[in-house]
Amino acid sequence: MSGKVIAVFFALLVLVAGAGMYYLQVYHYYREVTDPPQGIALAGGQLLPVRDYRGIYSVSSPLADRACFVTDARAAEGAQTYAAPTPLIPPRWFDCFDPAALTEDLAAGRATAYLGQHDVAPKIDSVIAVYPDGRAYEWRQLNEEAEEKRTID
Repeated sequence: MSGKVIAVFFALLVLVAGAGMYYLQVYHYYREVTDPPQGIALAGGQLLPVRDYRGIYSVSSPLADRACFVTDARAAEGAQTYAAPTPLIPPRWFDCFDPAALTEDLAAGRATAYLGQHDVAPKIDSVIAVYPDGRAYEWRQLNEEAEEKRTID
């Protein structure tokens, strides 16, 4: 066998493996939520009513859950705010969730982040951001316990 044939074979092998890994990370491990919740609970006990819900979850990571929905913003009044909200990036095809715009709006005070549930999975919190007009977004992020461990290591 000539060197060119072997080089082409390995190049094709790398392309197929790369495409496979991309597919697994962006599509395979995510599932769309087909049964939307009637409400989403906040840590303070309030229940946010939900409509126009669109959500995803991952079969491989509790950090990968995201949701976009509409709620009554007044239902979140008095709930525990979240000190350091950091929306994580969803797969590109989940286009209702824009983490850059959400991060900017949270920093500017155009949206408020609330604790949905502390330790929904070990060292992972559920965070819900609500706009005054009722648009709301949910994601999961590492909490302060995980951050402390990372700094110690």
